[in-house]
Amino acid sequence: MRSPIQGIARVIAARREALSAHRKLIGDSDSYLYSSGWMASLERGYPCKSDGTEVPWMNYCVVSFLEQRLKSDFHLFEYGSGFSTLFFSRLVASVKSVEHDQQWFERVSARLPGNVELVLCAEDDDGDYCRTIHRSGRHYDVVIVDGRDRVNCMKQSLSRLTSRGVLLLDDSQRTEYAPGIALARSEGYLTLDFEGLKPISCEVGRTTVMYRRDNCFNI
Repeated sequence: MRSPIQGIARVIAARREALSAHRKLIGDSDSYLYSSGWMASLERGYPCKSDGTEVPWMNYCVVSFLEQRLKSDFHLFEYGSGFSTLFFSRLVASVKSVEHDQQWFERVSARLPGNVELVLCAEDDDGDYCRTIHRSGRHYDVVIVDGRDRVNCMKQSLSRLTSRGVLLLDDSQRTEYAPGIALARSEGYLTLDFEGLKPISCEVGRTTVMYRRDNCFNI
């Protein structure tokens, strides 16, 4: 049986460890929380880098990957608009994004550059929302699935990718999205997972990249 003194000692040790972790992560301006932009996001209230530049609400590992692999001649489709739309617009030739929320649509629209087309479509299940990608008749180099009805959005997206196109699913750790990933694999797509902290969140997020051997990301 542990004595009261041993119990107190364990509590003191645990508090010292917590204080040490706090000093390293919060007290050191060179820590990952600062360099990644996590602290800046917490302070500003939106997902961003350390200098305040908007990023997607995805884990910082995949954000860094996208900054390296997206190219200025890519055409990108996005399910779910927001700060990510601004991020993508700076890196690719064109962005088409679908949004289901009227108020958010109006707020995002006010900030968009000329190479972005934002479409408002009501949320539904296996209906118009997931099929918005077919409206332009274009095939896309990259499709981002980060909105509503994600499995059906993935199903509709596979036929709208170019021959070298890449599909990204955010929050792919959620079990309800597993059928979409399984479908992509059955169609010959390989998968690559990125995990890490998302802006402001304390939980680890996962984004899965789905691609063929010959792909526009060269992976």
